[in-house]
This record gives sequence, structure tokens and C-alpha cells, in this order.
Amino acid sequence: MHSRFDRFRATPLGQQLEALIDDPARYPEYAALSRVGVAAVAAIADDIAERFPEVAQDTTARQFCGALVAERMRRQGHQVVQARGRIGGAVFSYGAVFSPRPVVLPFAAVVAGLARMPDALAACMAAIAPPRRRWRLAGTGFSATEHVCHLRDLDSVFAQRIEAIRRSALPIIASVDGTVLAAERAYQEQDPDLALAAFRRGRERLCAALRPLDAATLARCGLRDGLHRMTLEQIVRELLDHDRTHCLELQELAAELAQEGALPAAPGHGDA
Repeated sequence: MHSRFDRFRATPLGQQLEALIDDPARYPEYAALSRVGVAAVAAIADDIAERFPEVAQDTTARQFCGALVAERMRRQGHQVVQARGRIGGAVFSYGAVFSPRPVVLPFAAVVAGLARMPDALAACMAAIAPPRRRWRLAGTGFSATEHVCHLRDLDSVFAQRIEAIRRSALPIIASVDGTVLAAERAYQEQDPDLALAAFRRGRERLCAALRPLDAATLARCGLRDGLHRMTLEQIVRELLDHDRTHCLELQELAAELAQEGALPAAPGHGDA
């Protein structure tokens, strides 16, 4: 879950939606819809419409629901097979479609997926006209420029985490608030093409460092926020999930901006 949802997650509405979505009894519904090629978030659409009518008018709440269902599916090992599956109903128009069954990628395939991300990101950016790359839509989402700057900087964070786990016994791995970072570093003022080039260089270095790691090294642990022990392999897999989340959000952003009459929530420069 992106840090940009942390504030919403702490609200009464966010907590109530999380209780609904993360109920273990919901997973069979998400999985059943995935097996017939339907977006998993459709499983909660009727309950949201009946019990949470305010969500229909709250863009952040709807985005949060989609992100939380996706997080639940990724925890179970499902992979996205279609970024935007159409959903009928008044609450959600689209949602991600996941693989029919869990898929556990070997570590080499994870690294290969990470290596493909610069090209995937370039394709996402190419789908958004340059004048619209600083546009944000309603809710808590980044602009395209903010996405690419965020991915560039988070690669450096992950590289530091991986090196710390390799070199130290149970180092503290602190979470990063991407929204705060975007404001502090004025992402909206930066050149997205330069950020993409820097991301490509950094990702190539990172993948080169990951390929030779052996099983013993991948099993070494860091302490996430002083509480959760995570192996180096889990940290690397988390980065791949992070990549995929941003690709989905960029594809959604491109589709929304392409709609006739789409208006930005915050055009031009500004803080996140």
C-alpha cells in the first residue's frame, strides 16, 4: 500500500473499508472472480454501494479500495493480467484483473521483471502527452512526472536497503513517505525525461547487483520499521510489486486523461 494512502487508512472510513476488504472470507470471492476474468474489486461493489454510499463521491476512497484489494491479491501470490477490466455498477467503473491462481515467480524471474521496468515505464509515459504529464486527477494520485521521479528515488532507497541487509545483521529498514518526498524534492518542477534516464541507469546497476546473490544472502533479514523481519528476497519482491502498482496507476491515469473533457485536479506545478 502506498504511503499516500496512510492518512486515509487512519480515518474512520478508511478503517471500516479495510475491515470489509481484508476480511479473510473475502479472498474466495476475489479468487472466484479472477478465475472468470473479472476485476477482483467487483466482489465488494454491492456492499460498498449499500453500506458506504459516500464512497461513490469520494475519489480517494475508491482508489483506496482498489489498492487494498490489489494488496490482498498480491499477498496471495496473484499477478495482474489486465490493468483495466470494466465493472458494471455505480461505484467502480474499472479494476485490475488478476491471474486465476497464485503464481510464485522464481527469483531470477523477479530480477528479470525488475530489469524490464524502465521500458514499461517509458511506454506508460509515452501514452501521456507531454503537456499533461504534470496533471493530477482528483484523489491522492501522482502526476506522471511525480510517478517517474518517485520510482527513480525509490530505487536508491531499495538499493540502500539491500546493501544494508547484505552487510549488517538485522539492520533497521525504515519506511519512506513518498508523498512527503515528492513535496520536499519538488517533483513537479523536475524534467520527467531526465528522471526516466536516471531511473534506467539506476535500475541497471541494481539488477546487476541482484543477479549473483545466493540463497544464503537472500535469506538474510532486515527489521522493517523496527518491527517486521523481512528477508532480502522479500524486499526485492516488494520492489517488483511496487513497480507493478505504479504501472497500473500510470495506465489508469493515461486512460482518464484520454477521456474527452478530462480535467486535472491540480494542473501545472505544485506540491504533492
